[in-house]
This record gives sequence, C-alpha cells and structure tokens, in this order.
Amino acid sequence: MKMRVLGCAGGIGGRERLTTCLMVDNDILLDAGTGVASLALDELAQIRHVFLSHTHLDHVAGLALLVDAAQVNKAGGITVYATQQVIDALKKHLFNWVLWPDFTTIPNEREPAMRWQPVEHGATLDMGGRLITPYPVNHTPGASAYWVRSAADGFLFTGDLGSTPQLWEKVAGEKLLRHVIVDCSFANADRALAELSLHYCPQTLIDEIRAMPRAVEFLIYHLKPGQEDLIMRELAEDGSRPFRAIHCDDVFEY
Repeated sequence: MKMRVLGCAGGIGGRERLTTCLMVDNDILLDAGTGVASLALDELAQIRHVFLSHTHLDHVAGLALLVDAAQVNKAGGITVYATQQVIDALKKHLFNWVLWPDFTTIPNEREPAMRWQPVEHGATLDMGGRLITPYPVNHTPGASAYWVRSAADGFLFTGDLGSTPQLWEKVAGEKLLRHVIVDCSFANADRALAELSLHYCPQTLIDEIRAMPRAVEFLIYHLKPGQEDLIMRELAEDGSRPFRAIHCDDVFEY
C-alpha cells in the first residue's frame, strides 16, 4: 500500500499551498481539498473512493471538481464515504443545485457520477485488502479520523481535531501503527484560538499524546501559512518525541 500527500496546508499562500488530500494507491482519497488539483486527468479517472473526515471547505472543495471531471471524462462513478452527519451537511449546503449540481442524479440516478456511502465509527471497511476504520474526533459534527493499514503496517489520519483523548486510547496499542498524520494548526501563542476552533497547538498536542508509543512517528499537517517554522520549533522544544512536517508529494509505503 502506498500513500501520497497531494495537499497538507492549513490555508492558502504558505509553503505547501494545497489543502488536505491524501491518495492511497491509485484509487482512494482521504479528504478532497485543493490537493486534488495536482492530479492529471488520467490519475483523476482512477479515483473510485473518497473518505471525508469532515465538512470544512478546505477538505471538500476538490470533491466537487473531481466528480465533475469524472463525469465529463466518463471515468465511472465515485463513492464518497463519511458519517451520515457529514453526508447530510454536504447534500444540503454544497451538492444542492445552488453551489454545485447534485451529482448523485447525473447523468441519472441509476448510474450516477457520485454515490454516498455512510460509515459507522468503529466499523472497518475492507477495500481490497486495505483496511480502513473511522473513529470519532472532536471537531465538526460527525468528524472522523481514519485508521488505514495493510497486512504489514499503516497510518492514522486524524483529519482536523481538538482534544480527543479517546482516539489516542483507542489506537495506542495498535501494533501495525507506524505513522500518525495529525493536525497542529496554531502556535502556542494562539492556544485560545486553537481551542475555540477545535485544533491543536504544540502544547495541547504534546500533552494529549504522551502515552503514545515513541516508535510511532508523528507527521504534522495543517500548519497555518506563515507559522510553519514556529509551530515545528515549538513541537521540537518539548523534546518528548520527534515530530516531522509532511509536504506535498511525500510518499509513504506500508
């Protein structure tokens, strides 16, 4: 199993520029932010499954354009996986014929360009030997982290989140867990803003993951533009474990 970072920025104008999107092999996306735009048409045509962590625009903006490209190029249908709360919000506020067409009816309801598939937290999906388990996180209603693994090892993609101790308790004993891709959006000086918007800053992240095994490498994403170096420096100053910022086009194999 291969994972490629298509987008990982916490906003526009900074070092990474493209917002959250991870590609697993050639056919699965985790979130569909503006990072989708880094794919060529033939790569877009291979996407069959999209797992959404939550409803925020920087994580779903590319989904609208992805399903449009798939329809125009007759690439076949795309299934979008998320909790029912996330699906309901996107049906109401995005795929509503006001902001964007409802692609579950295009070209027709029998063979649509896009299908919704509700997921249940804690229930594992087998995607051709790639196991994906969603877990609840503290962010927007219905938000999810995804525990993704092959037979060898795997990674946890947290999506965006604030304090969620039950997530770390759930995954701490996972023997196949090699990487955690985790949101750390703000510097410590903006801790109040981080907590209000349900994100981590370095100190709150460090405090919450102290019980996680040191063998698990923490990969930081969603850094706010212009604060990338400061956030990573504050993470390093604690000295409790190493942290690494991920970058667009990074590739990891599992």
